[in-house]
Formats: sequence, C-alpha cells, structure tokens
Amino acid sequence: MAPIMQSFREIETCIECSALRQIQVPEVFYYAQKAVLHPTAPLFDQELQALKPRCVRALKRIFIICDNDKDGALSDVELNEFQVRCFNAPLQPTEISGVKRVVQEKMPEGVNESGLTLTGFLFLHALFIEKGRLETTWTVLRKFGYDNDIKLRDDLIAMPIKRAPDQTLEMTSEVVDFLRGIFNMFDIDNDGALLPTELEDLFSTAPENPWISDPYKDCAEKNVLGGLSLEGFLSKWALMTLLDPTNSYANLAYVGYPGEFSSAFTVTRRRRVDRKKQHTQRNIFQCYVFGARGSGKTSLLQSFIGRQPSDTLPSNSERFATNSVEMADVSVMLYFFCTGDVMLMLYADILLFLFLTT
Repeated sequence: MAPIMQSFREIETCIECSALRQIQVPEVFYYAQKAVLHPTAPLFDQELQALKPRCVRALKRIFIICDNDKDGALSDVELNEFQVRCFNAPLQPTEISGVKRVVQEKMPEGVNESGLTLTGFLFLHALFIEKGRLETTWTVLRKFGYDNDIKLRDDLIAMPIKRAPDQTLEMTSEVVDFLRGIFNMFDIDNDGALLPTELEDLFSTAPENPWISDPYKDCAEKNVLGGLSLEGFLSKWALMTLLDPTNSYANLAYVGYPGEFSSAFTVTRRRRVDRKKQHTQRNIFQCYVFGARGSGKTSLLQSFIGRQPSDTLPSNSERFATNSVEMADVSVMLYFFCTGDVMLMLYADILLFLFLTT
C-alpha cells in the first residue's frame, strides 16, 4: 500500500481489507472516523510536505497567546501551561527537555536560551502530522476555538447584541485604544503609516487579510508608498464594524484583542429618535451618494480620501470611501457609499444627490 500513497499524495490512508475474510475491517472504520474527525487537508499540503498557510497563521496566534512574557519563546513553564490547557496533563521536566532536544537536532533555530521559538513550535506540529498524529494538532486548534475551516467557531464571535434596523454598532474607546497600540507595534519604521508588508504582518494571525478585497481595499487614504495612516487604519475598522460587526470582532480577536463582544462595541441610538430630538451621539455617519453617470460621484469619493479622479478604481457600481473629519472640536468618521439602490436611503444618516448641469 505504501507505493500507492507515495505516488498519490492526496491519498491519506490506504489499507488492504476484506469483509468476506474479516481482514482489517475494524481498521477501515477507525481510519474512516479519523479522516472525518482529524482531516489532513486543512492542515497539511501533501505535495509541498508543509503546513498550509491558514494552519500556520492559527498556530502562530496560539503561540503568541501562550507566550505570556512576550519574549518570542515558550519557556518550560509556558510549555507546561500549554500542555495542561490542551491535554489536561502536565509535562515532566524530562519530557520537556526531550521535546526541545528533538527540535534542536532537526532545526537549531527552533530553540533558544528562552525556550521553544515559533519556528520550533511550527516544526513540532508538522512533525506530528507527518507521523500521522493529526489528532494532536486538531486538539490544540479546537481548544483555542477553531473549527474545521481553521476559523474561530461561530459561537465565539456571534453578535449577542440586538439592534433595530436604524441602529448601528461603533467601536468603544477601549477598542480604539487597543487598535492604536497595535498600529504603533507594527509600524516598524515609525513613519506613521503601515506599509502593505507591515499590514500583512499585523494580520498574519488571522485566516487572511480582511482588507484585500472590496469594500475595504481602496476605501481609505494612503500615502505615495501605499502606507495606511492611523486615521485610515481606524477608518477601515470603523467601516468593517458598521458593515459586518461579526467579522470586525473576529479580526479583533485574531490580532489579540482579549475582550468580549459587548466590551468591543456600543449600539447607537435609533435614527428616528435622533431626528426627533435633533441631536445625535453618533461618531460614524453614513452618507449615501446618488447621481447620474458623469455627475461627479467618483470624483467626490476620490477627493474625500486624497486621490485624483483619474486614479484607478474597481469597475463595480458600488464604491466606498471613509475618513475622519474634524467638526467643532470633535472628530467624527464619515463614510461615503456610492450606489444606485434608492431603497438604501432608509439606512442613511446623510443623503447626497449630484446633478448634471449644462
């Protein structure tokens, strides 16, 4: 059976059996169950013989969570705490030494004077998988809340807050302060902007960068090098919270936010109450832009985020732009949405109609 598996890497298990002669029938059911409960495909690329990117990103997040002193390595104490958390059993000192010895022999950079490094941690899991012990890595992932798609389970990120259609969610000051800290941490060159490589590093513990596609990709102001300022960074988070609070909270958790959903967001007062009182406490305002072709919708949105009208934009009909605006000693976030769907005006704070003039 081994030659077949070597020739066809996509085959996880190959076993010779016979129901008639009762040969290895229990083993068939065992491996079938194992393939369902602890599948190889989400974790390991058989062709490349390496952990898959999403698995690496999840394990990196777990490593950072367990690295309590943030020194870039898991000490013996931290390794033992990790073992107890995942497997409900401590490691003996000799076992910890044995683990580090195996890593150091195969990958010297996997261990340093402080303990097991991220490289060594990833190597161990690749080794477990290569030896057929997928249940070890799956147990670790599931203990930290991951599902079979290697994303946080829905019940961990579900929105527990009820709201009316004319209510929105905004980030609390606690989350804004957290994001400011994260921004400064990953602004390696201290130029006040996150370059694409720095932003990718920031989201390296998430399944993927949530801002690589619409509506977030080109919605905020960038510098000439493609760097995202702190204002642009916070604007994108505010927009994601407005459009998709569950995804916003999930990504907060991926990048290290320790709080609950309820501490991350606050619910705004209903719009009809604001209109009745002629006063609002909102910090995020939705401005929907309507107009005929050639009326200047694109130019308006481009200028709002510091771009020229001629700059390349996606060809879809709906476009987004978000930025902060200083108003009477208060900084508010204004979010422009260019659309042709007039029914959406029910959810707008501001309606803007552009007309062609002759």
